[in-house]
This record gives sequence, structure tokens and C-alpha cells, in this order.
Amino acid sequence: MAHGTLNILIADDDAGDRTQIKHALKQAGLSCESVDAESLEEALEACSGRAFDCAFIDYRMPGHDGLDGIVALHERLPDMPIIMATGQGDEMVAAKAMRRGAADYIPKMHIGAASIRRIIENALEKAALQRKLSRQREDLENFAAVLVHDLSAPITSIRSFAHFIESNLHAEATDRNKAIDHCRRIVGAGRRMRALIDTLYEYTTADARVTFEAVEMRQVMDVALSSLNHLIQERGARVTHGELPAVIGNFPQLAQLFQNLIGNAIKYCEAACPTVHVTASADHVDDWLIAVKDNGIEIPEEHHRQIFEPFKRLHDRSKYEGTGLGLATCKKIVERHGGAIRCESKQGEGTVFYLTLRSAHGHA
Repeated sequence: MAHGTLNILIADDDAGDRTQIKHALKQAGLSCESVDAESLEEALEACSGRAFDCAFIDYRMPGHDGLDGIVALHERLPDMPIIMATGQGDEMVAAKAMRRGAADYIPKMHIGAASIRRIIENALEKAALQRKLSRQREDLENFAAVLVHDLSAPITSIRSFAHFIESNLHAEATDRNKAIDHCRRIVGAGRRMRALIDTLYEYTTADARVTFEAVEMRQVMDVALSSLNHLIQERGARVTHGELPAVIGNFPQLAQLFQNLIGNAIKYCEAACPTVHVTASADHVDDWLIAVKDNGIEIPEEHHRQIFEPFKRLHDRSKYEGTGLGLATCKKIVERHGGAIRCESKQGEGTVFYLTLRSAHGHA
């Protein structure tokens, strides 16, 4: 089970039963910090001050039904998996607990090192899956909104300009220059539609099952810069990099990651010559810290987290084209590789994106 120290809430009015659970956790070799609660009120108060990875709740709580406790705890911490423990192995109780939102159920007589490890692993996996499903549901809702709004605009433009061209062709005196301008606008609208569809595809496939292997970041950079060659030439941008390491990753996704970061750095730059410099330094024994520094516009500190959320756009659509998915895709890719991404930005100094990737050293 690839988890660090787990925060466990144990809600049970019997000190002996709480000790039994903690002993089983220790015997199972789990790194845990547990908080005791002798009543539902104490458990709810504990949830107000911190987050828990998992909770055990007794079926019989003083003055309360443990089933109601499941609902109350989920109101405080919706994503926390809850395991119901009872002195009786009643299947009816188990079914009721599951319907109320419990992740699992265990009779106290069956609590031991093996069973508690298994039940916590299952509960955490269920919670992770539920969070993933919730994110996917939210993404689908956002996709629907984007498709309706962002795709409808170019479609409307294409229909309008096509109608103008048709009218001109039927007219006795066709304005050739106007027809050419309308055709150009149709091509531009089609290009925006294609870009939106491609970006949506990139974002949705960032979670796909992929193969991880040793990858030379120099080669990744070459591919990313080749894909950006037209933009670099058009803007007269200067993209440089220092020595780049070998990392564990998926080549196509890493190429997409750096294409997005460098492409954004060039696009959101008002300087005559956009500049981007990529460096790498050892972060920990098994990690590399990659920095992508640009001379673009400042990102206010209050938006440093928001920019990685899907469909979040901070700038005027008329000035900067985009879907608000570029950095969200970067975040997905980096986290898919077991790393993290953040940014720092100052007025007049541009922005630096920092991301961590696992070193290929020792993973051959």
C-alpha cells in the first residue's frame, strides 16, 4: 500500500475496543496517527479541525445510532472512507451501513492485523476511485459547457460567412475581395474548432494507461520544439535549455507537457522577443526539479493554484486564444508521473514553472 502516514479517526465509546483497533493497525505495519473520539460529537469536532484518511465508527454510539454517524461525518468530510465496526456480525447492519455511505463493515471479533490492513486498503481504493469518478463527472459537465459555448462560436461564424459568400455568388456583381476575406474567416474559425477538439482530446487522454520507461529529456525537448517551430518562428522567440537528465516517464506525454509549457510561455508574452529557458537540478535522491522560466506576463499570486484547474482562464479571450486546458493537462501529466507542478511569478520577471520527475538512475 503506497501511502505515507495515515490519519485515522476511531469513534468508539469503549476504550478497550479503540485499543484493539490501534493494536491491529500497529501489528499490520501501517504508519498511522490515530485520534480517539468517545462520542459522535467528539468525532465531528475532530473532523472540523483536520482531515482524516479513514475513520472507524462503532455501531452503538452514546445517544446516537452509528448509521446516523456515518451521514453526519460525511457532511463534514465527504471524501473520508468510513468503516463500521460492531460487536455483532449482522449482515443487515452491514447492508444498512453500506446504504448510508460506509466504505466497509467489520465485526470487532474479526479485527486483526491482516483483516484491518485489507479493509483499510479496500476503503482507500474505493475512496480514490470515487474521487476520480467525481472529477470525471465534473470534467464531463465542464466539457458540455465548453462544447456548447466555445464550439458554437466558430460554427456560427462559419455558417454566417458561408451565407455571405453564397449571397455574393448569386449577386450580379460579386465582390471578390470580400469573398476572399470571408473564406479566410471560415478557415480561421475551422482552425479554432480543430484546436479546441485537439486540446480536449489531450486533456481526456492524459489519464490513459501508458508505459513508463527511461526517457532522455533532451529528446523530449527536441520533439516539443519541433512541434512549436511555427510559433517560435512567427513570434521570433528564443528557447534554450541547460543539461537535461534521463527520467522515468512516457515519451509522448512528456513531449506534450513541455510543448504546452513552452507554447504558453510564448503565447502569453508581450515582449518583442519571448524567451524561455529550461533547466534541471537534483531535487532529492530519486527526483529531478525541472524549471521552465519565461519573460511573459505576470500571474498574480492568488491565481497560482487556479491556473491548473480545467477551463480556468485568467485573460481576455479576445486577446489570448485558448481553452483553459493547457496547464490543467500539464498538471494531469505531471501527477500521472508521480510528480508535482507549481509556479512562481513576479511583475517584470516573468513566470517560472517548477515540476518534479523521477530520475531514471537506478531504475533501468
